[in-house]
Amino acid sequence: MRPEIRTLAWCLAGIFACGTPATDSPSTGSFPASAGVKADAPTVILISIDTLRADRLGCYGCPAPTSPTVDRFREEAVLFEWAIAQAPSTLPSHATMLTSLLPENHGAFFSRRTALPPSLPTLATVMMAAGYRTAAFTGGGQIAPEFGLDRGFEIYGVNQGGADFQAAVETGLEWLARDLGRPSFLFLHTYEVHHPYEPDSELLAIFEDGYDGVLPPWISKEDLERINRGEIAINDRDLDHIIAAYDAEIRSVDEAFAVLLAGLEELDLADDALIIFTSDHGEELGEHGVVGWHSHTLYDELLRVPLVIRFPQGRHAGTTVGAQVRLLDLAPTVLGEVGLEVPAEFEGVDLARVLTGLPTPLPAVSQLDLPLGENQVSLRTARWKLYPRAAFAGDPFADGSPPLAVRGRNLVKRWRRPFALFDLLVDPEETGDVVGAHEGVSEALRQTLSSLRKRRSKPPAAPTVTVFATTEEWLRSLGYVE
Repeated sequence: MRPEIRTLAWCLAGIFACGTPATDSPSTGSFPASAGVKADAPTVILISIDTLRADRLGCYGCPAPTSPTVDRFREEAVLFEWAIAQAPSTLPSHATMLTSLLPENHGAFFSRRTALPPSLPTLATVMMAAGYRTAAFTGGGQIAPEFGLDRGFEIYGVNQGGADFQAAVETGLEWLARDLGRPSFLFLHTYEVHHPYEPDSELLAIFEDGYDGVLPPWISKEDLERINRGEIAINDRDLDHIIAAYDAEIRSVDEAFAVLLAGLEELDLADDALIIFTSDHGEELGEHGVVGWHSHTLYDELLRVPLVIRFPQGRHAGTTVGAQVRLLDLAPTVLGEVGLEVPAEFEGVDLARVLTGLPTPLPAVSQLDLPLGENQVSLRTARWKLYPRAAFAGDPFADGSPPLAVRGRNLVKRWRRPFALFDLLVDPEETGDVVGAHEGVSEALRQTLSSLRKRRSKPPAAPTVTVFATTEEWLRSLGYVE
């Protein structure tokens, strides 16, 4: 991150430390208190690096030196090769992490300006009711308190100014140190990897040896919009420069992660802690025609996320899980590890069961964040992706609507065959629709999808969110508001 922004980050550390803005009176909702946890229950740290692709980390096969700390951390942890997000956008994906519900079942959508209904239990409300102290230090934006994700957190710190991850890490460590006698749940989130890509020049130099193309050193939201609208023509060298800037932001986060791990060692919390490193969604880097954007497709570059979990005492250290899992499974995994009952509302499974040989496959349902009445949902298994044809037309940079006749033909095609089918075994790039050759597979997946979506009733409608002015400004800088 640029030096002037880092200075702002350190100035805002005091805001983080005070926990403001935060919930004035943290609530566990209307749920009864859970059985108390033991005094030696593990510290739980959930880290979400917004917009981080799995395949840009060394431990997931990236050849660039983006993540030396995460790669070392992986040696003491479990790496899940195929963790799938339930939405390619920030609010519904994080809401799924904290509620273990599919987006249409928790109802939190940014496009609809709807928050989590107060009747739903969350990971934080359950842990707080059981005696955990709870705090979150986040980048705000789509997970600002207005959207309901602050419930159950005694402190919900928000930095609307774009501070780097290290500011949140430093403040999180300060908070942990205040009361080491009680078990703690800490949630850390950052937009540092999200566009705009503005890494320190020293970090950028790690990933490219000079660049003299048409793009500036730092890649702004406006640059990406002009590229995706075709106003700036880029070649492979220019794309490599964009990826280098993205990778340098990852390296900055990795260095802050090193500070977090060292701080946990100093506080004597590392050995007994449950540490989860993940992301809410990925980023497009040209695979399907768009660069530096997300939220409008359901392809794997947006849905596959890193998931590395270090269990207390390093249990299962070095294990690699090749089976598909979901962000839906995070909350049950945490509660299972700390010995708390999983609410009946949660839809995911404890991933400890996967480690011990859970035979049931974990199909992943994912949904676009669209206005009310528009439901575009995919289903992914280890081999197949059932993909809504309507999402093919989801280019946010398209210049106007197609002619009426074209739209009519597309509607007829989608009515006849609402889903495409990708064979991920032979077509991991998701470029060829094979539904015609595998009608039986497609129909079976459609039935599975229908069954999974009907498993729970829809949540009660939540009031429309009124976004604060500071949140609105920050959302605009991130590209979420025109």
